[in-house]
Amino acid sequence: MKKEEVEKERARLRESGSKDLQIAKAVRCRVRYFTDGAVIGSRGFVDGIFRRARERFGPKREDGARRPRGALGELKGALWSLRDLKVP
Repeated sequence: MKKEEVEKERARLRESGSKDLQIAKAVRCRVRYFTDGAVIGSRGFVDGIFRRARERFGPKREDGARRPRGALGELKGALWSLRDLKVP
């Protein structure tokens, strides 16, 4: 989505009092989570993939699931990513 479209959607959500984006809109907002996030899904799914690929991560990392930020931050708790992507 273009920045203007994102701002319109955020304004609409503020006016309606809703904090939830429709999943389809949220995914369109941040395709980056599909390409750079390596794995996205429920917390259990992402943690399962992390356990199977444990040797690819450092010894200090305890779990795999990371909360999305930016446009997908509205879905935290429902959608998780294997990589902790920063907002560009």
